[in-house]
Amino acid sequence: MLKIMGFPGEYIQGQHALLHLGEVSQKYRFKHICIIYDPITEGKILTKVTDALDQSKIQYITFKFSGECTYETIEYLSQNMLEHHVDALIALGGGKAMDTTKGISKQLNLPIIICPTVASSDAPTSRLIIIYDKNHKVQAVEKTQRNPDIVIVDLDTIVHAPARFFAAGIGDAISKMFEVNQCKNANGLNSFGTPPLEMTLLLANHTYMNLITWGKAAYEDVKQKKITPAVEQVVESTVLLSGLSFESGGLSLAHALIRGLTSIPELSTKLHGELVAYGTIVQAILEKREQCFLLELILFLRSIGLPTTLDDLGFKDVLSHGQLDTIVSNTLDNSYSKNFIPVITADALKKAILYTHHLKYEN
Repeated sequence: MLKIMGFPGEYIQGQHALLHLGEVSQKYRFKHICIIYDPITEGKILTKVTDALDQSKIQYITFKFSGECTYETIEYLSQNMLEHHVDALIALGGGKAMDTTKGISKQLNLPIIICPTVASSDAPTSRLIIIYDKNHKVQAVEKTQRNPDIVIVDLDTIVHAPARFFAAGIGDAISKMFEVNQCKNANGLNSFGTPPLEMTLLLANHTYMNLITWGKAAYEDVKQKKITPAVEQVVESTVLLSGLSFESGGLSLAHALIRGLTSIPELSTKLHGELVAYGTIVQAILEKREQCFLLELILFLRSIGLPTTLDDLGFKDVLSHGQLDTIVSNTLDNSYSKNFIPVITADALKKAILYTHHLKYEN
């Protein structure tokens, strides 16, 4: 039986790592690059990138990202890339800018450099592309032919982003120990369509321990815009280790629950990692984790401002039977929910969600 694991071609992390973009582009013999950037990067961040390319005499063009990753945007920008004879792409910004650039890379088979400006998820290392429609609803999930050629994580940029994004990255990553182990135990498949290799379990388990050990200190350091060993450890865990874990290990309930939660308008505005953090609590309850373990996890998440109850997510009203049924049905309709032992029933999931609704722990 085949087992497949994917990796980015090169992962670069460090203070002012973006200043090395010119050297990296020269090494790969890129001649004419297109930078697709989020508007929020205009100014210091974008200038850092263009200055690095200028110093290495790399030609480039720039496109300001429109804000939504749609098939129409990908097609429009792909045609522009052809007209300008671009030979490589840089994605500078958040998840949707990255996904749009991945979509162009897939269509034109161009090398891609991913430069995340926040550490809010593990998307930078993966092949996955989330496509939306004009109404901002998920339309499709696609995959590039390969993982990104290069990922450059500039720690100075990361620590100057709002700390809420940093915490969300921890929320997204901390679920992987639970999800990858469940996927393996349930004979689930990873995003390559194969069972996970043992290495993914090692990475997922190590990710959890890194976050529990360093997460709170790193969060406090980021609030002060400081790069410390704790920040370096956590960024490596949330961007690289977690990314390798989920793509090559598989996902389970914590991510399936996002489909259920976002079906309720009051719960649909939170960051991805905030929803996953809550989903991790639900999964830990369904796994019947010991109370001391659950308490440690809850107190850790609360210490960095992540939600562990529906109240924390902003749902202050009593959850109606209809709303609960909507969450449960949409969750169980998601294929990730099948990667769980024992099989999750609607009744068991309802009880776990209601249990979290009444959890009250003091820090």
